[in-house]
Amino acid sequence: MKNILLMIVFSTLASSQTYNMQIQIGVKDGVRIADFEKAMMQHNKAHATDLGAATTYQIVNGPDAGDYIRMPKSIFVSADMIDAVYNEWENHEPVPYDKFDGKMVEGRNGTVFYTLRPDLSYNPQVKTWKYIRQSKWNIRQGGQSSAESIFLMANQIREELGSSEHFVCMVSNTGQPFNEYVFVSGHDTLSEALDQSAFLTLLSEMSKRMPDWAVSYTHLRAHETLRYLVCRLLLEK
Repeated sequence: MKNILLMIVFSTLASSQTYNMQIQIGVKDGVRIADFEKAMMQHNKAHATDLGAATTYQIVNGPDAGDYIRMPKSIFVSADMIDAVYNEWENHEPVPYDKFDGKMVEGRNGTVFYTLRPDLSYNPQVKTWKYIRQSKWNIRQGGQSSAESIFLMANQIREELGSSEHFVCMVSNTGQPFNEYVFVSGHDTLSEALDQSAFLTLLSEMSKRMPDWAVSYTHLRAHETLRYLVCRLLLEK
C-alpha cells in the first residue's frame, strides 16, 4: 500500500489565480465502512489518469468525524483548467462494476471552491503528509479586511519568532453571511496534527507586544467561528 501524495507545489501556483475544490461525503446507513472504502479506492483507480482523478482523506475529529473529503488529485487547479476539471469531476463516464454511487454515498454539501491566498500563507511545505489539519475561520461579510490584517500581523510575528509552523491559506466566498478562510497544514503524526501549542504561543506573544491585542482579537472572534478538522489520508492498494 502507498500513501496518496499530497503535494503543495506552492512556488509554481502562487504566480496565478489558483483554486482548490472540495466535496464532503458520508456513508449511507447500512453500508459497511470496509465496502465503502474498497469501492471508493476502486473508483479512484479507474479515474487515476483523467481529470477526474481524486485525492480522498477521512475526518478523524469533531462532529463530522467519519466523513470523507474528496478533491482533485492535483490538489490545486489553475484558472485555465478549473472548468475542465470541474466538468470531468461532475460528469465523468461510469466504469464497469463501479459500486461507488448513490446507493452507498451520501453527499453532505455541493462542491466548494477555494482560492489560494499566498499572501496569507506561511512557510508552505512540499511533502507527503499522513495527516492534514484544516483550521476554518468563518468571517462575516464586511469583516474580511480586519481579519486579514490580523492574519498578516500573526504571520509577521511567526517570522520574527522563527516559527516552524507551515500552512497554506485558501478562501471561499460561500455566498452566505460568511467567507471561509481555511489554513491547511500537514503533519506526520496525529498528535502533531492535534497540537495547538504553537497557536497558543502566538496569541500570548501578540498580547505581550500589543496591549490592545485583546480588543483586536475580540473583534476577530466576533466575526468568526473556528473549527479544526484533522484528516487521515486514505491509502491506495
